[in-house]
Amino acid sequence: MAPSVRSLHITTLVFRFITLGFLAASLVVLATARFHVDAFRVGDETISAARDITFKDRYSFRYTFSVAAIGCAYTLLVIPLAAIAAVQGKVIGGTSFVRLLIFTDVVFCALFATGGAAGLGFVVDDQLRLKGDILPAARRFLYLVDASCGLLLAAAICTVVMIMISVYMK
Repeated sequence: MAPSVRSLHITTLVFRFITLGFLAASLVVLATARFHVDAFRVGDETISAARDITFKDRYSFRYTFSVAAIGCAYTLLVIPLAAIAAVQGKVIGGTSFVRLLIFTDVVFCALFATGGAAGLGFVVDDQLRLKGDILPAARRFLYLVDASCGLLLAAAICTVVMIMISVYMK
């Protein structure tokens, strides 16, 4: 038995909320991940000052953060449309609007996947470069970045499910 259109709209709305949760969690984890590097001194001369390492120090982590933030904004923009469609039981704006939503979902799915992959790629490359000689605080930082990227990839999977449901309804 085929599912009703209303149940498909409700499922899409639920997946949009789940995606928003994954994206928000990714933002929070990446924004709070940091570790402290002590000053490096040779004799009386300071080679490098003490500082905190955060996502702002690496371009790939900045990209990951930006993708999650833009994804949150897009998801917050689309949730009311999904809610209206779930309540009314029909698509807003007709077939052309559904095609536009499918297209934007595909674009954001690609963004989520590339954002997660960029962060994971840098973490793996950094771990291979250091060959296990990583400070415990730095290892914790890299694990948090891994978790944030995993959440972005989970948001990409939810978006794929939403795309499949949208194409099925069209």
